[in-house]
Amino acid sequence: MPTTGPSAFDFFADFFALCLVLVPLFYVLPWAWARRTLLTLAGAYLLVLVAPRLALFYLAFWVAVATLQRVVAWSGEHKWGPHVLSISILATLAPMVLWKLRPASFTISFNVFLNNRLWQISNVAGTIDSIRPIILPIGLSFATFRAVDLLVQSFLGTIPRQPLGHVLFYGFFPPVQVIGPVIEYSEVYAQSQKTEGLKLEDYRAAFTQVIVGVLKVFVLAVPLASSSDVLVLYKTNGALVLWIELFMYTWFFYLNFSGYSDLAIGTARLFGFRLKPNFSRPFTRTNPQDFWNNWHMSLTRWARRNVFVPLGGMRQRSQYLAIAATMMTIALWHDITVPLVIFGTYHSCALIGARLLNQVRPAATEPSRWLSIGKATLVFVYVAVSIPMLTLHLGQLGHFYSALLGLR
Repeated sequence: MPTTGPSAFDFFADFFALCLVLVPLFYVLPWAWARRTLLTLAGAYLLVLVAPRLALFYLAFWVAVATLQRVVAWSGEHKWGPHVLSISILATLAPMVLWKLRPASFTISFNVFLNNRLWQISNVAGTIDSIRPIILPIGLSFATFRAVDLLVQSFLGTIPRQPLGHVLFYGFFPPVQVIGPVIEYSEVYAQSQKTEGLKLEDYRAAFTQVIVGVLKVFVLAVPLASSSDVLVLYKTNGALVLWIELFMYTWFFYLNFSGYSDLAIGTARLFGFRLKPNFSRPFTRTNPQDFWNNWHMSLTRWARRNVFVPLGGMRQRSQYLAIAATMMTIALWHDITVPLVIFGTYHSCALIGARLLNQVRPAATEPSRWLSIGKATLVFVYVAVSIPMLTLHLGQLGHFYSALLGLR
């Protein structure tokens, strides 16, 4: 699941404080390479504040990705290029997959191994790192999918071989390290070439989006935070209470996640980077496809580019297989568990069913307001029912849904 807890809060608190110095210094620098270097160092510094071992891990990770990127870009025109790409993608996915499959042992090894390496590098770094708590590999899911996207685009020839510094800039780009979005390389590199000063339009847009994000996370989501108890206390509450709590938790989940996305996109705009939106009123959408086109849009765009289209999603004969594979990829990005497989299957069936229904009976081009509200409500319920699958263990799912239906 996306990181939206204290780590995200601490990261952005440090980032906003750093921006007081970082933003004016960024616009004083007259060279694009110097601005990229500044943001790269700022991103690494923010990870050091979380734990030096985290910065060391991502330095090694993105150096490896930069090496693979050059190999993949070079091999793209050779007949064995697809094999090189496949091996490179598997190598890039390996840390994330190991973490998802064995979270406890991987987290312990992650912290102990990297702390030992820091002691070998510097006693000061090792000492500072030792006083930091045990941490998860924060942001690894986002970093992994960004890296895979870079490798695929390099293989396709849309991105030529890149210098190490450019890849490190992409990897350490500060706003998106903890909570995304899953940005594309081309989304930030082209804009990093500009050297003009801060525009009033960027300033207004940045602060507007940051304020919206703060309101979502700290004003609207906070009163709903206790609704997460629905995933723990379902054995003692009645069905009606469970439904109300589940709907509240669904709103909390959305407001918290989309709020942090707003903070990331807004702070990026302070430096003149216009990132694509990550959420666009998903709970007002009237069918599952529109919902997924407006929920965690950066992940959906990634899956469309790298799974849906390559598997023939634009062709009538193979579209349903592509839909199922796409939703399963999105599901397993959160975690590799049986409940997430059920989550992917559930949403695949809904998307395929909606597409088949639309072929038999196309949706009205100008539906009435009440019809739209009714459809949006059904979509909201359809999404809310699946949210527990992101958190509960397989043994808990049956009991939870039985309680939700009033069956004990």
